[in-house]
Amino acid sequence: MPLPFSAASVRLSALHAASFFSHGFYLPFFPIWLKSRDLDPAVIGIVVAIPIMVRILATAPLLSLADRSFGPRRLLLASHLGQMVVFPLLMFAQDSATIIALVALVAIAQAAVIPGNDLVTTAAVQNDPRLHYGRLRGFGSISFFIANIVAGYLVGAFGADIVLAALTVIPLLCMAATISAVPAHGADLSARGSAGAPAKGLPAVLWIVMIAAAMTQGTHGALNAFASIYWQSQGFADSVIGYFWAAGVIAEIVVFMVLGNAVGRGSGLGLIAIGAAAAVFRFTLMSFHPGAALTLGLQTLHSLTFGASHIGAMAALTALAPLHARGRAQGIYGSLAALFTAASTIASGLIYKEAGAAVFAAMAPLGAIGLVLILVASRMLKAQPQRAGAGG
Repeated sequence: MPLPFSAASVRLSALHAASFFSHGFYLPFFPIWLKSRDLDPAVIGIVVAIPIMVRILATAPLLSLADRSFGPRRLLLASHLGQMVVFPLLMFAQDSATIIALVALVAIAQAAVIPGNDLVTTAAVQNDPRLHYGRLRGFGSISFFIANIVAGYLVGAFGADIVLAALTVIPLLCMAATISAVPAHGADLSARGSAGAPAKGLPAVLWIVMIAAAMTQGTHGALNAFASIYWQSQGFADSVIGYFWAAGVIAEIVVFMVLGNAVGRGSGLGLIAIGAAAAVFRFTLMSFHPGAALTLGLQTLHSLTFGASHIGAMAALTALAPLHARGRAQGIYGSLAALFTAASTIASGLIYKEAGAAVFAAMAPLGAIGLVLILVASRMLKAQPQRAGAGG
């Protein structure tokens, strides 16, 4: 039975909640801060993609440190400290080149946070099956939801610069949560690992699953870069935009709470397939200039396009990755997700300038290919039931 309440679950829930409170300011409203600096839409697309491109290169090497003596705790603390240093400097940036350089620096600081939190949490779930990954991670979504609402009102009241002020202060909460939840020497991460195990390649089926899940996550490129800007162009108030984002998170929370126990208990391929199919449907319809009611409904599909596919990816990593290379596998998946998201985000900047809302339909093919790859991986697993992963 999952633990409804324990010291470990509270600490891990706080770890996700603190990090996603920051993310709830950054993801929907950082593009609006960029727009407040009178950047061209194509430049905004590039700037928003810079952190994603940095994560392509940085995530795997950084997460590999968690498999070694550096450990996840030091990695996460250094990441939050870096954000506190760099975000204030953006206030003084006067041109796009400076903004790009600073965003690249802050992206290095951000790269390990979300996958690092997931690594710590999935390891805890493996060590104690009574823990429920979805409920722990769900508090991150709740925090993201609250941040969406708060940020929407704050931006409306004080302007876009309030976003940078919040992103400078929130890492203090993240550092406190990290100190509380993450073992000082990463003992929990290696408890079930194979000390001194030789480095081996990841299973082929895991590569296919990671690529499929990463492509599904890549369908969110246009949403992250231009949804808020597009909604503003349609006359929606900043507070309404906050509710649009929050609607998706509310539905996402339900999926995490209901289906999140798949981590540690299955391969997760079915959940990734559901997310990929939902992405094709969601982003195709978004291109038809839906009104407020339909937009709200489509946003609830974030529970599948992100929530279900993310749970599926975490379940796959837990089930199929070698125990001695969990950090490396988590980092590679993070890099792949960043790669596809960067490509779709850069493309969205060019497409949005020329075709407006059609940019959302341009994301659908990624979901379709991801679905096909999951079907391939499913056949591979059926043909090779004795997988070479970690188990769990």
